[in-house]
Amino acid sequence: MSPEEIRELYKFATIATEGSRLFPATLVTQLLLESGPRLSQLARRANNFFGIKAGTTWTGPVISMTTAEFLDGKRVTFVGTNKIYNSRADAIKDRAPQMTLFRFYPTREAGFRGWVEFLQRNKRYTDAGVFRAKDPIEQFAALARAGYATDPRYLEKLTNVYNRAKGFFFWRQS
Repeated sequence: MSPEEIRELYKFATIATEGSRLFPATLVTQLLLESGPRLSQLARRANNFFGIKAGTTWTGPVISMTTAEFLDGKRVTFVGTNKIYNSRADAIKDRAPQMTLFRFYPTREAGFRGWVEFLQRNKRYTDAGVFRAKDPIEQFAALARAGYATDPRYLEKLTNVYNRAKGFFFWRQS
């Protein structure tokens, strides 16, 4: 991803996180880690840049994508159908494994807002201190404490991505 693309993402991140006590840099760093510099299929097809699963409370469309998770310290791959469904129920009816179900968002902006809302609506993020963090690094630690990802090295990976990209995290309204 070019510096210009990162700056553009930061611009949209600033708008999406306004008033949320989430740092735009946290959004962009998670996006770069979760979706990669060339954007994952999940990001390109479903505007889900953050790997947000479609849990039992999700009522919108879903996409079933192959994913790797860490269970009991071991990396396990779950194979998805690569299909978009109107609902979780439709996906499960089609025998899509539940671990492969991710939220589908119609636009990039909806995906960004979805990330903010996901964190705000899940008490575990408030309890872990996500919204009390004084800087992105503290926010990364709180996300890891809250169990955002199953990867035991999630905090380390976020910090590394942030340190490589933070020079491009600025945006000035004209």
